[in-house]
Amino acid sequence: MKKLNLETAEILAAKMRGELLRVSNSEPLNMKTVLRQLNVMTLYRPLSDSLFGLSLLTPDKKHRFMLVNSNSRRGRQHFTIAHELFHLYYDESPKAHFLSSNTDASERSANLFASALLMPKEGLLQNIPSEEIVSKKVSIDTLLRIEHIYGVSHQTLVLRLKELHIISSSYADELSVVSITQEAALRGYDSKLYSTGNEGLVIGDFGSKARKLFDEERISEGHYLELLNLIGYGEGQNCAGC
Repeated sequence: MKKLNLETAEILAAKMRGELLRVSNSEPLNMKTVLRQLNVMTLYRPLSDSLFGLSLLTPDKKHRFMLVNSNSRRGRQHFTIAHELFHLYYDESPKAHFLSSNTDASERSANLFASALLMPKEGLLQNIPSEEIVSKKVSIDTLLRIEHIYGVSHQTLVLRLKELHIISSSYADELSVVSITQEAALRGYDSKLYSTGNEGLVIGDFGSKARKLFDEERISEGHYLELLNLIGYGEGQNCAGC
């Protein structure tokens, strides 16, 4: 796929929202719910600082897998999921994909899509006071409210607002150096969005499928426990207690 421009990214994001997720183009998305709704098997595991996650689409395009770095901050995790959804649904090459700091054309396209999916323009404008839209200076209070509504990181939101020309480049530079964690704490916001988490979380029916294989005697007890250990269950147990 050729590099997306902003307009095309907006169209694809709206298409996913409308056709696959059945939500409006302003609603916040719970990304864990999205993964369950789309039946994307997902594991949250600690990865190196240079890797945010990976995705894999089987050749028949029937099964989708995602790995998310639990060492990333939660806002970053949400962006990673949205980014990988682009590769799983709109990338023309269904192959293993690792998300890092790489900025090639495909990665930039996925970033544009992720921003549009997580932070639809319509929803952003609904949450920004008219005077701040006119002045092109969105306040810290407004930024924090939007970040927590849409579950996104501070830097991701600032970049999105700049891309949409809601704020100027110079003001975006000012906002980029703000200690948003401190500002959030001063205003009584929950700090979870800006912290790591979800290590060991599994989304999908991996465990159920493994149990079915065992019940049908298609795999041994040992193999069943090995499969459960992959998702953090079954270690040191026998099947009766699994």
